[in-house]
Amino acid sequence: MQQITFLQVDDLTRTDDFYGNHLGLEMVLDQGACHIYRVGEDAFLGFCDHKDGPAPNGIIVTLVRDDVDAFCAQLEEAGVEIESGPKANERFQIYQAFVRDPDGYLIEIQRFDDPRWPQT
Repeated sequence: MQQITFLQVDDLTRTDDFYGNHLGLEMVLDQGACHIYRVGEDAFLGFCDHKDGPAPNGIIVTLVRDDVDAFCAQLEEAGVEIESGPKANERFQIYQAFVRDPDGYLIEIQRFDDPRWPQT
């Protein structure tokens, strides 16, 4: 499984300069409003322009899985409420669902349909 933590930012250009040029992280996917950087083999940071819709608490933890439907069914069987989805998001070429953790943080379960996404 791959993992992405998404953060809302005010200025993607400034963020790209800091994480790409100063910290030396590799941008693996530019989705326009969101830029995703690799921080480990299966770990990523995503930065999204907050003007495209801020996340509650400003953070989304994303778990990348091929089996979104099956995993959501497993979560529902365990009593976890699916807040949204699973459904296709054509803008970002993903298939996604959302749940919340016990503290209200948004957890996204997603599959990339974008062929540019690095596979493990």
